[in-house]
Formats: sequence, C-alpha cells, structure tokens
Amino acid sequence: MHRLQVAQNNAVRCLTKTCYRKHITPVLQLHWLPVKQRVVFKVLTTMHKSLHSTSASPYMRELCLTYQSQRTLRSSSDKWKLIVKKSSNKYGARAISTLGSQLWNNLPLELRELEAHGAFRKNLKTLLFKRGYNL
Repeated sequence: MHRLQVAQNNAVRCLTKTCYRKHITPVLQLHWLPVKQRVVFKVLTTMHKSLHSTSASPYMRELCLTYQSQRTLRSSSDKWKLIVKKSSNKYGARAISTLGSQLWNNLPLELRELEAHGAFRKNLKTLLFKRGYNL
C-alpha cells in the first residue's frame, strides 16, 4: 500500500508541478482519495451494487446476507445491516463477505439507504475524503 501511495503522491506532484520537498496534503486539490480509502471505496461500491441493483450477480447477492434479529431491538429498524462472517485467519478477513459487510455496517444509515448509485458514490467519496485527510 505504501508504494502505491508514494506513486499516487508523485503523480499529483507531476500534474501540479509541485516541488518534491513540499508536503503533499495541501496540494491534493484534485480530490483524489488515498490508496487505502480508494480500496474501501471500490469494496463499498461493489457492496452497494449487489444490495441495491437488480442486475447484480446471484453470487454477490448470496454473500450479502441481511441481519434479521430474533427479538425487537432498536437496531431492528435498520434493514441494511449485514451479517459479518467471522474468520480465523488474516486472508479470510480480507474476503468480500467479511470485510465488505464490516465496512458496510460502519457506514452511516443515510448513506446505506441511498438507492441511486451515482448519489451513493458521490456521498461515499466525500465521506472517505474527509476521513482520509481528517477534515
């Protein structure tokens, strides 16, 4: 991840013609996400497509299991909460069924409920940009 982030920072410096000695954060006016946030963005847009789109593959729909509580709880009104599968190793924790569900449940409810894919992508990118650069 670090090497990809360095490559992205160098691309920004090249496009904006900024000296390599200056810090990169003030230069990021291009609204590019950091590499780690970009991976999160890709995973969450895939999850959104599989949950909200009718043209999603059946395989992806099977991986996204919604949580149904046995009792009446405050969280029962959240119909977009997913079941997070537990994994005993680090590779299983990277699976879309585990990591995707975990990231999806950490999103604000207003964002998870958005049906339009374009509006979801726009609001998600803004949220991740703020989290990535602590704005």
